[in-house]
Amino acid sequence: MANLIDEQQLGSLGVRRIAIDTDPEELVLPTETEKRLGWIARWLSQPPFIFRDWGLSRYVDGGLRALFRGDSGTGKTMAAVALAKSAGLELYRIDLGRVVSQYIGETEKNLDRAFKAAEEAGAILMFDEADALMAKRTQVSDAHDRYANLEVAYLLQRLESFSGLAILASNRRDGFDQAILGRIDVLVDFPRPDAAARAAIWGRLLGAVKLDKAEKIDLAQIARHELSGAEILRAVRMASLLAASEEMPLDMAHLETAAQERVEMRR
Repeated sequence: MANLIDEQQLGSLGVRRIAIDTDPEELVLPTETEKRLGWIARWLSQPPFIFRDWGLSRYVDGGLRALFRGDSGTGKTMAAVALAKSAGLELYRIDLGRVVSQYIGETEKNLDRAFKAAEEAGAILMFDEADALMAKRTQVSDAHDRYANLEVAYLLQRLESFSGLAILASNRRDGFDQAILGRIDVLVDFPRPDAAARAAIWGRLLGAVKLDKAEKIDLAQIARHELSGAEILRAVRMASLLAASEEMPLDMAHLETAAQERVEMRR
């Protein structure tokens, strides 16, 4: 585990350790998404030398690379946390927007430090907001384009040599650099929840709220609002605040007000 000084240095690079507080059972995801996360969980349960024993180490290294793609708030980070908890591992999240330095040539050093920290800790490495480095490489028109392409090439090289699980999280659905897609082992889609999934998320979160609640809360009614899981969480928190400040049981009026506020924020 990194010491305090290392933590401070990593923090300055946009790297931080994520609290492991989500169980796999807490996730509300489509069957196909759960299946692919199960593949990753099974890989994490294997010993690190498994490819050598299978006779595949001549062709592929021991690491696993996954691409999580889906809109913001659809559960990508929660899924990574759940995988880490089920495997008893730490999770390091890297904000690529901060790691990619404005100074030419510094990005490789920053990425190298991030990979080394994860390797020393035996941690899962998650690249948040990976869109910038995963987009198709630009035509070289100036020095900055050339160095941007070199940064992508270096990331690919480090991903190849990383022995643990590396997760690239992206909000985009297409336009990926084929050189990166060719190195991905598992592609996991995180769609926006449908009405049934939204109702399940509302129900699970409301069940965790330690406030008095009205006898009748219509989950199907409140789930008609097309919100992501993260938006539902924030709506439940706001509704709880409204109920507590009014010294009233949490009811449909509070939930409708909070849900509608989230809908308006996206307009």
